[in-house]
Amino acid sequence: MLLRLSCFLFTLCLFSACHFSSPSSPPLSAIPGPTGIAGQVTNKERAPALGAAVYAYRSPKGGLRGPADFEAIVGAEGDYFLDLVEGTYHLAARLRRSGSDAGPPRPGDGWAVFGHNPVTVQSGMTSRADLVLRGVTQPMFLKEGSLASGDSGFTGRIVDTAGHPVAGAIALAYRSPDYHRMPDYTAAATGEDGRFILYLPQGGSYCLAARTKTRGQPQEGEPYGLLTEGAEGCRGLNQGEIRDVGTIILSPYHR
Repeated sequence: MLLRLSCFLFTLCLFSACHFSSPSSPPLSAIPGPTGIAGQVTNKERAPALGAAVYAYRSPKGGLRGPADFEAIVGAEGDYFLDLVEGTYHLAARLRRSGSDAGPPRPGDGWAVFGHNPVTVQSGMTSRADLVLRGVTQPMFLKEGSLASGDSGFTGRIVDTAGHPVAGAIALAYRSPDYHRMPDYTAAATGEDGRFILYLPQGGSYCLAARTKTRGQPQEGEPYGLLTEGAEGCRGLNQGEIRDVGTIILSPYHR
């Protein structure tokens, strides 16, 4: 079995021209082989992410946190294979510098959510999914129920007052312009480019903000920002739409 799998992974590499696709690239078509998902995990320099793990979840309801349904360790060449049964799966990858195999990503770790979740697995076929890790600049606390994928939501960039992208910032969505409470939905923390995708379960009106923490009231001096003040910071969203809202500017919070 090990020899067969090794030969298969070699064939898969030839099939894909050993190309490390970006998170925005579509997954390659499934090819005949062991039932499951295979691919490459790299860092932003496209080097193999040795020591990382790929996790497959049957449901995204927990924000792709906590124990996964299936796990695969990334090999020396950045390759992995998830031995699965038929179904659909949501993928995430993590590289924990501490060596721990549990807990949320922390500063210095790497993480990625596959940009085309969920991945469909068919019997006797191997689907392809490549992931590129990005750095974590702060502990991540996603609100339970926040979505890791979907066809509806907002996208944009979070920047500072000088217009520079802010890594580790989190976009927040409220159903009303009452920003002094827990957000209804949160996005994953931004990478070095400051871009976010905030997935939402349905269309409607949402009010957007961003900060570098998600728990508790904003503290004096904490980077914080609204899309615009009050109700003007709310945007309508159609079901099935990913709407670009431009930039949210973070500045030191003052009460």
